Amino acid sequence: NHSCSTVDSLTPSGRSGDPEPVCTGRQHKHTMHMGLHHLHNHATMRIGTSFVRRRCALATARGRARLEEEALAALNGVLDPALARCKRLAVQPDATVAVKLEFRSGAMRRGAVEAAAAAAIEALPWARRSSVESTLSRPRSFMGSNAPPSLRHVGALVGISSCKGGVGKSTVAVNLAYALATQGGRVGLLDADVHGPSLPSLVRLAPRPFPPPPGA
Repeated sequence: NHSCSTVDSLTPSGRSGDPEPVCTGRQHKHTMHMGLHHLHNHATMRIGTSFVRRRCALATARGRARLEEEALAALNGVLDPALARCKRLAVQPDATVAVKLEFRSGAMRRGAVEAAAAAAIEALPWARRSSVESTLSRPRSFMGSNAPPSLRHVGALVGISSCKGGVGKSTVAVNLAYALATQGGRVGLLDADVHGPSLPSLVRLAPRPFPPPPGA
């Protein structure tokens, strides 16, 4: 029962001019709804145009290169450069993104990092799916160029020491070594106490010849 009535409007000279329509009730709500619907369609059109433009970029090498830069930026947002880096990234014409990661240490949960990288790639609106592989880099020696062959690829040395005996140095060293190995790291453990080593009583070694053969 709502209607659209008219009222007289005043011209700048103060005289009555042409009547202006004044919308009330249901028609006013309909006008607002149409305006919001137009804005929604306009925003959808802009998003759709951007999506189509990106999908069309998959057809050319130059377009895929631009998408690779976008994917690399998304990937760097979830990677810790101290732990891993993107070694290779390629966007395929079918919108598949192939990624190869290089981990700087094996003592970490590589599966969680790979899953986070895949999620970041697949969150891109044009990416159809991702393929994530990983490899482990060989670290440089903590001794630099002066390292002997046996330490050429040992990246870190952790020393556990004190000026008093019986405080738990060997216990801390063994637990730290086992924790790093459990995470996937390659760890060597050396008891430097030549007078009373504790490792023989803390660690049981598998029977095999010593020193071990190369590659063991």
